[in-house]
Amino acid sequence: MKPAAIWARVSSPDQQELSPDSQEAAVRAVLEAKGYTLASKHVIKVVWTSMDIMACPQFQLLRRWIANGEIEAVGVLDRDRLQAQGLQRLVFMSECQEHKVQVITAQGPPMMEGPEGQLVELALALGKEKSVLRAQQGAKDGLRDRAKLKGMPVNGKPPYGFKFRYESSGDKAIPVGLEPEPSTHFIAARIWAMAAAGRPLRGICGELIAEGIPAPKGGTWAAATLHNILHNPVYGGRYYALRHEAVLPQRRAKASYGKSSVRGIPSEDWHLLENFPISYPVVSWAEWEAVQERMRQNKVNSPRNANRLFMLSGMLFCEEDGRRLRGLTKKGGKYFYYACTLRKGATPGQPACSHKQIRGREIEDSVWISVKHFLSNPKTFMAEINGQRDNQSDGSAGAQAQLEQLQRKIKEVESWESELVGLRVRGQVSDAAFDRQSALLRAERTHYADEIERQEQALTTMKQSADALDSLEQLRDQIVGRLESATPEDRRWVLETLKTRVTVRKENIEVSVGIHAQKDGHIVSTTPGSGDTTPGSNLQRR
Repeated sequence: MKPAAIWARVSSPDQQELSPDSQEAAVRAVLEAKGYTLASKHVIKVVWTSMDIMACPQFQLLRRWIANGEIEAVGVLDRDRLQAQGLQRLVFMSECQEHKVQVITAQGPPMMEGPEGQLVELALALGKEKSVLRAQQGAKDGLRDRAKLKGMPVNGKPPYGFKFRYESSGDKAIPVGLEPEPSTHFIAARIWAMAAAGRPLRGICGELIAEGIPAPKGGTWAAATLHNILHNPVYGGRYYALRHEAVLPQRRAKASYGKSSVRGIPSEDWHLLENFPISYPVVSWAEWEAVQERMRQNKVNSPRNANRLFMLSGMLFCEEDGRRLRGLTKKGGKYFYYACTLRKGATPGQPACSHKQIRGREIEDSVWISVKHFLSNPKTFMAEINGQRDNQSDGSAGAQAQLEQLQRKIKEVESWESELVGLRVRGQVSDAAFDRQSALLRAERTHYADEIERQEQALTTMKQSADALDSLEQLRDQIVGRLESATPEDRRWVLETLKTRVTVRKENIEVSVGIHAQKDGHIVSTTPGSGDTTPGSNLQRR
C-alpha cells in the first residue's frame, strides 16, 4: 500500500477550466498509474484566494499527514497550485524531503529535488508571487481608471432598488445611469422612510420579515443589510465609486475563510461620478445626510450599560493608536472608567495599548470644567475663534496656490500629449515609443488629477470649518445659559454641540472644540496623575 493525497486548489469559486473536480480527476489518474492508493479522506479540494496558503486550515491538515507519515506522496495538477510565496514553498518542500514524501505533478515538468532543486523551486515561486502581485495591482488600477477616467461604475451589480441603464457603444453595452427596479424600488423607499422617522434597524428588519419580503440576497433581513443600504449615497441621488477596497483578512473566522476582506474607504476619498445620473432617487441629499448623522449619533450614544450614561462616549481618543476610549463599569456598576479598545486582552492578535484605564468621574469633571470656563469667558472664546479663523485663512491660501499650480501642470501635460500625437501623425515617432510615452503622460495626468481632487476636498473642508465657527458663535448664547444647572444629559448635549474631542496622552489630555483638524484648536491641557488615575484639575491655559 502506497497512500497518497491530492491537493486541488482554485483561487476563485467560478473557476471552470481548472475546477477542483477536474484537478482531482487528472491527478488521480497519474497517481494510480504510479501505484499509489487514494482514500477519500485524503482528497482536499479548496477555494483559497490568498497567497498565504500556510494560513489555510486544509493545507495545515495536509502538512500534518506528511509529518505523521500517513502519506507517501502529494499529487497536484501543477506546481502553481502550491505556494506562490517563495519561502513558504521552500519550507513545504523541505518538510516533504524530510519525511520522504514525493510531490507529483500531473501537468508541466516534475518538481525538482535536492538542494539545487529547492533553489530552482524558490526562484519559480518568487516569479509566481511577483506575477500575482502585478496582476492584483493591475486589477486595482483597472477599476480605478474605469471610475476616474471613464466615469463608469467599477462593477456590474446595481444597488438594491435600482438597475443600470445601458447604451450601445460599438459591440458593447456600457452603463450610463441608474433607474428604478420596479419590484424593489418601493421597498428601498419604504426602508428609508422608516429610517428617517427614527425606527431602529432591528425594528425595520422585523417588519420586513413579518410581511415576507425577501432580502436582497434572499432569506431574511439583517441589520447589516439595512446598514449597507442606508449608508449608500446612491439613494440620495449621487453615485460614488471606489468606496471599498479588498484587503487580506486580519483574522480567519472559519475554516473556509480564504477570500480577501472588504474594507471601507473614508468618504473623503470616494470618487463621485458626476455624469452618471440617477433617476428617481429615494431621498434628497439633505435627507440622506440627516440619516447619516442620526445613525452616527445612535452609534455613539448606544448605552453599553443601562444604568450608566457615559458623558464622553465617542469623544475620547487614545493618542497612541487613535482609537476611541470605551466606557466600562466595574463592581456592579458602582464605578466606571474609560479604556482604549486595544487594552490588554481586548482584541486577539493586536498589540495591547500601553495607556492605562482612566477614572470616569474625574476625567468627565475635568473636561466639563475646561469647556465651561472656555464658554463663560468671552475673551478666551473669541481669541480661540479668531485664532482658528486665521489658521484657516492661511491654509486656504496655501491650498488655493497649490491647486492653481497643479492645474498649470495638467495643461502642460495636455500640451505634451497633443505634441506627441502630432509627431505620431507625421511618422516621427514609432508605435512602441508612442505607446510608452502616452502611458507615462497618462500616469502623470492621473497623478495631477488626483492631487487636484485632494486639494479641492481640502478647500471644501476648510469652508465647512469656517461655517462651523460661525455656528459656534451663534450657539454660544444658547449654551452659556445651561452651564450652571446642567444635568448629565445637558452636559452631553453641550459637548456634542461643540463637537468636542479629547485626546488622552500619557502626560496630559487635550480638549478641542469645533474643528478637530486644527492642531491649534486646543483650549486646555490638563496633567494626569500616575498609574490609572485621570487628569486632575491643574489646568494650563493656552
